[in-house]
Amino acid sequence: MQLLTIFALLCLLGPTLSAHALKERCRKPVASATRTCPKGETHTLRFTYYPGTGKCGQYWHSGCYRGRNRNSFHNFTECMKECNPTSICLKTPTQHRGLIPRVTSFVFDINTLNCTEKKSFRTPDVGPQYNRFFQKDVCKNTCEPDLVEIIRSSG
Repeated sequence: MQLLTIFALLCLLGPTLSAHALKERCRKPVASATRTCPKGETHTLRFTYYPGTGKCGQYWHSGCYRGRNRNSFHNFTECMKECNPTSICLKTPTQHRGLIPRVTSFVFDINTLNCTEKKSFRTPDVGPQYNRFFQKDVCKNTCEPDLVEIIRSSG
């Protein structure tokens, strides 16, 4: 009887669970380039999806790697749309206008990949369906990608 109950629950919940299942492509680990290529191929900055954080980050893609890693994208937007299409980071922030902006909140700007401060006249809507946060740290941890920092020597 218990086995039949579990089977019935899985049949009912199956479509719901699979709708939120992460695509296989987005689960593949990537390896950053760690050395130069023997034939002079170049490395490029690309984005990969990290299932643990639910967002994409930058990495050095090796030009000499013969295999093709499918969890590799040209830009942040392409990566997020493929691997986390319901992310609030992809939503267009709502605009609140008023005479004297008093309430501070933060929104993720997909063009600059940064959380920016916004002022509004009334308390803005926040929550899982809005790209708006009351705390900058929450915005950054939720949306901002980890970017590769390029350090150049001056010598």
